[in-house]
Amino acid sequence: MVDISRAIDAGKWSNYQKLAILIAALAIILDGFANQALALSIPMFIKMWHVTRDDFKWVGVVGYAGMAVGTVAFGILGDKWGRRNTLMACVLLFAVPTLAIAFLSNVPPLYPLRFIGGLGLGGCMPNATALLAELTPAKNRSIAVTCGIVGIPVGGTLGGYIAAGVPAEHWQNLYLMSGAIPIVIAIIMFFVLPESPRYLAVRPDRRADLDKLMAKFGNPIPAGSTVIDNADNAGKVKAKVSLGALFGSDIRWDSIGLWGAMFFTLLSVYGVINWLPTILAQAKYPGSLTGSSLFWFNVGGVVAALGGAACFNRFGSKAALIVMAGGAVLASLWISVIPLDPTRSATTLLVAIALQGGLINGVQTVMYALAAFVYPTEMRSAGIGWAVGFGRLGSIISPLVGIYLLDAAGPNGFFVGFAVTMALSLTSILLIRRHMPKRIKLVAAVPALEA
Repeated sequence: MVDISRAIDAGKWSNYQKLAILIAALAIILDGFANQALALSIPMFIKMWHVTRDDFKWVGVVGYAGMAVGTVAFGILGDKWGRRNTLMACVLLFAVPTLAIAFLSNVPPLYPLRFIGGLGLGGCMPNATALLAELTPAKNRSIAVTCGIVGIPVGGTLGGYIAAGVPAEHWQNLYLMSGAIPIVIAIIMFFVLPESPRYLAVRPDRRADLDKLMAKFGNPIPAGSTVIDNADNAGKVKAKVSLGALFGSDIRWDSIGLWGAMFFTLLSVYGVINWLPTILAQAKYPGSLTGSSLFWFNVGGVVAALGGAACFNRFGSKAALIVMAGGAVLASLWISVIPLDPTRSATTLLVAIALQGGLINGVQTVMYALAAFVYPTEMRSAGIGWAVGFGRLGSIISPLVGIYLLDAAGPNGFFVGFAVTMALSLTSILLIRRHMPKRIKLVAAVPALEA
């Protein structure tokens, strides 16, 4: 009898597994790239379609709502259809409506296209993350998952870089690229990406596929062996955890703190991303700088996400998160006092944007590891799922909060407002009692993503 999870954990990390993980990670990079396409194109639409920024506040809400629905729906379908097939379907579900946007000339058709694309984009994350974990031995799993999550700001960085070179009169090129690239990714997945061995292990009719896959991994299953997956059975037990159990007396404040920190941090991340290019465009900065603003916002996110994981290990999660969240508050206040004057050097402004993006993104990324640490094994998957799901509400309302701040207080008040939301995130972090101690191995903080 072969326990497939134990076989993978005890086996080597083959080159084929590494290639498959790289292909799966492309879907997460796509998440970061595509999520920012609308924000990068709003200044172009305003110029070419002769509309106002207020016309786009509900477009963003619809897109994020689609992502929230897609995350849940395709997360469930991934267990039925398979990670690989569901991931490819989600990539194409995003690609087709995104290509269609390139042929629009007004705002209303954006609503259904952004919602449908959001469904596909939302479904990419749970299935890609599951593949990252299920294709990787235990000793390498934290590396694979961490690098995958960092793909979100990496994708945003690429989006900002590409958008900086797209003139407003050729805005269609941004959506043609945003739609064509995922189609290419889906084709690569079809030929290279394997199915999850854990998914195959519990389906006797797929035994031949499992045998071929494990042989490619360099860890063949002995002929005639019975295959089981104990990790799959453990996951079914975890799924029965009730919502009320997450607010039991022993972890009530941990759950409240995690939910609050996820909500206010995602509100801050997407609130800034939605409107930063538009703010700079309306301040008469050149198009190359409005695009590069999100490039630097995300560069800071990549650096801080990796640095934040290292600080968790060295200083513990409480100290690291307090410093990053507090720094995000100060960086947001710093931007609020920088004059938005295109006749002056933009260096100081871009440095402040990179610092703000780095610190906010850093908090968002490493909160996943903390959530995995806070909840015990029997409720870990449910705990993380509910915390992230509640946090998604912050991203959904972020376009409305951003436009409200701009209308009520202008660009300076906009950044002060997101200093306040990060202060609320900091307050939520302080409510959490079960922080990771110093020098804990990061692999112990990420097991939730194995299920």
